[in-house]
Amino acid sequence: MQPLGSLIVGFASRSDAVLGFRLAMLWPRWREVLGDVAPFAHPMGHRRGTLLVGVDDPIAMQESHYEAPDILLAVNKFLGQQVFDRVQFDLLQGKTPLDAASGEAPTFWRPPAPRIANLGNLRLDPDTAVGRSYAAYVRQYGPGR
Repeated sequence: MQPLGSLIVGFASRSDAVLGFRLAMLWPRWREVLGDVAPFAHPMGHRRGTLLVGVDDPIAMQESHYEAPDILLAVNKFLGQQVFDRVQFDLLQGKTPLDAASGEAPTFWRPPAPRIANLGNLRLDPDTAVGRSYAAYVRQYGPGR
């Protein structure tokens, strides 16, 4: 049985682990590394020698395709070696990129909206602005939702 410290050192010194650490440093600094090269491109990960990049819409995807060589150059320069030889662009479509703000929780982590058990007990005239607003509020946050 080996001590935990030697196992950690052995794992951290593996070449794939070193690359993983470098990539973990790249994602939050993506904007700094790329600068103005591809303002609409967001890192999504990697697969072997392919850098996966997400964009918001098809127009941004087309523009980013022209910037692919510059993206590869900047990323490989930051990593200090030729890691990627290709860029694959995909639409984000609600996916959270790796350069998202660190304090921002992904949408599937957000708690559900609170439900108020006794909401809807007021009887207001539905022909008034207050009554319509209250009815909409009850539909949104009421117990039957």
